[in-house]
Amino acid sequence: MSRKPPHPLVRLAFHVEHNVEAWGWRVRRKLGLARPPRILPYRGYGTARQSVIKARVLENRHVRPPWRRHTLLGSAIASWKRYNTVEIPRARVLARWGEHRWEGTTDEEGFLELWVEPPPEAKAGWNEVELELLSPSPQGVERVRAPVLLAGPEAQFGVISDIDDTVIVTNVTNFLKRAWTLFLTEHRTRLPFEGVDAFYEALHQGSTGAAVNPIFYVSSSPWNLYEHLDEFLGLHRIPAGPLLLRDWGLSRTGFAPGGGHGHKLEKIRGLMGTLDSLPFILIGDSGQEDAEHYRTIVREFPGRIRCVYIRNVWHRPGREKELAFIAADIRAAGSEMLTVDDTVTAARHAASQGWIRWQEVAEVQAHQAEDVQARTLLDKLDREHG
Repeated sequence: MSRKPPHPLVRLAFHVEHNVEAWGWRVRRKLGLARPPRILPYRGYGTARQSVIKARVLENRHVRPPWRRHTLLGSAIASWKRYNTVEIPRARVLARWGEHRWEGTTDEEGFLELWVEPPPEAKAGWNEVELELLSPSPQGVERVRAPVLLAGPEAQFGVISDIDDTVIVTNVTNFLKRAWTLFLTEHRTRLPFEGVDAFYEALHQGSTGAAVNPIFYVSSSPWNLYEHLDEFLGLHRIPAGPLLLRDWGLSRTGFAPGGGHGHKLEKIRGLMGTLDSLPFILIGDSGQEDAEHYRTIVREFPGRIRCVYIRNVWHRPGREKELAFIAADIRAAGSEMLTVDDTVTAARHAASQGWIRWQEVAEVQAHQAEDVQARTLLDKLDREHG
């Protein structure tokens, strides 16, 4: 289904906003009032045939690192800086991968998306590409390394997972709780769903223990939270993977947040097309539209989806019946969908299908028990301190 084009007034507002921002930054730079740019590298992905290098060029707001933020006010200031970004459009960036060189230019919102053919020496798994700012004002701007994940021949399948209320408890169906989660909490004080780290690691290793199955995370969270989410995955030892997020505010396609979660479909289609030799497992939750979107993907890519796991997180009236209809549609399309209440149930099913090793189920169960204990302790401390 093609997306309805945005209203001409939306396109006009988008161009006006970004032209004004770009003009304002140039004026401040000439007056010596602008901060220097920074390159924020994102995790790219691809195959030996083609891969994408991703980054964003922004004015450096000097967000304090997590270990230097000790108060609610500090967290709020850091969140405000993440959202109140000044993008650098038409910035020229040099990418070095081994002996190969490419140049790319950022779009109106500072995003760099550079599709290249990896050099022959590139290996399956994670590779690093060095990024250097060529213009504007490259002096004093640090070179950075952008990770790129290449799916190799040993990969048995890929995993595409939602983040909000699938990996992290965010209460996305409650606006006030979601706002609190996004703006005023740190990744160090948040916990993943119980056992997610061990289950995703088991999927990553596959049935052989050395499959290096790629994992991708798709979310409605804004790109401004990229570093926050990436740090969260690392802190909780959840396998790293490319994060495919959403641009908030005015864009070429309209205004976000708003308009549902159809952007997830576009990103999943892109992944399926790039990694066209891999089957996939899809993981989401019952609170948003994950099941509906995954049904669409199963229909559009017959034979490519091994299973859909939906975490049961929200029980609005009628939702259970809707999920039953969607599961029936997915079965009719040649795949299956399981609605699960906990991670161990999903792990047992994956082991029964030969996608992960049975010994990993015990590991998932142990991690789930540890996480339940940690969450209980955290809830107790929250109650004791108001």
